[in-house]
Amino acid sequence: SVTELYIATFDRAPDAKGLEYWLKESGLSLEEIAESFFNQDETKDKYPAEYSDEDFIIEVYNNLFDRDPDQAGFDYWLEELKSGRATRDYFILMVVNGAQGDDKQLLGNKTEVGLAFAHDGRNDAGEAYEIMQGVTADSSSVDKTLCEYDLSGCSNPEKPTPPAPPAPPAPPASTPDTILPSDNPTR
Repeated sequence: SVTELYIATFDRAPDAKGLEYWLKESGLSLEEIAESFFNQDETKDKYPAEYSDEDFIIEVYNNLFDRDPDQAGFDYWLEELKSGRATRDYFILMVVNGAQGDDKQLLGNKTEVGLAFAHDGRNDAGEAYEIMQGVTADSSSVDKTLCEYDLSGCSNPEKPTPPAPPAPPAPPASTPDTILPSDNPTR
């Protein structure tokens, strides 16, 4: 998904305007969007021309799965990138599509939070990065993050319960000098 491309490439949730553009206005396929990401200033700033393939592989794995790649995966993708059999955009798509186990769960959780961020109309890139930092493979981290950032989908907001309204004043007690309507014997 486009949300997964944002997570993999930028280590952040998609901003609402960007996601809407890619999904509704660009007319591009997912593969074309992934390729187009590498023509964007944000990508060029994050991965300048001198950024090594080794560093790129490690960065994408950390963006997606919060871990470095295993050695066999690292070696495979490094050879694919260095030989030109894979481009960086293709690499990202393949790693996203190959996620398994806890990696798949973590990516699913990040995707859910990212979509909520965009669907709530959020566009701040700094906040889009921050929101992903608390998401883990544990599904409870999704609700916690959604609630913390006051996003739709929060099912258990941990907001303080407002104080109960003050009790109405007690009616004055009857005294021999005061006759209250309920004390009136003619009633």
